[in-house]
Amino acid sequence: MSTPNQPQDPYAAGGQPPQPGDGAPQPPVEPTFPAAPPYGVPPAQPAQPGYPAGPQYGAPPVQPGYSGAPQYGATGYPSAPAYGAAPGYGGGYAYPKNNLAVWSIVLAILGIVLLCGPFTGIPAVILGNNAKRAVASGEANNGSLATAGIVVGWIAIALAVLGGVILALLVANAGSWTDYVNTYSTTQ
Repeated sequence: MSTPNQPQDPYAAGGQPPQPGDGAPQPPVEPTFPAAPPYGVPPAQPAQPGYPAGPQYGAPPVQPGYSGAPQYGATGYPSAPAYGAAPGYGGGYAYPKNNLAVWSIVLAILGIVLLCGPFTGIPAVILGNNAKRAVASGEANNGSLATAGIVVGWIAIALAVLGGVILALLVANAGSWTDYVNTYSTTQ
């Protein structure tokens, strides 16, 4: 008798290995595959009916009547386009008319703060409109600042007109004011 830790031989008792047809299960037969094509050669695809063959590698065909065909180098690929000069220091293109909107908002704020609306509000509105035209033609990129200059400029003009009307009323009624103060004053 054998122990579980010792190797056992199934044929030691005089048995023979199973033969095909003995009814014993057989291991599956390994399938054979065709050899792979050599590296770099695409596998041949069978043509499918109803589909045209794909384009061949190489230069694309030139269309008849097309005069602007790209120039092909020795490799069969179009040559790269020439590059322009690198931009200089300064970070790029500066818009030349951005200062119109800046001056518009500065003048409009000065019109409100210094109470000189007609002298700074009118130029603020004019510069703001010029800045809006520059934004529309692509010469500037700060349209919102131009709009703010126009709006604040009109507010400065309106406050100046309102202040002028109040001042005119006070001057026109200056005599009446002194009579009112003298009549109803508590100290005599």
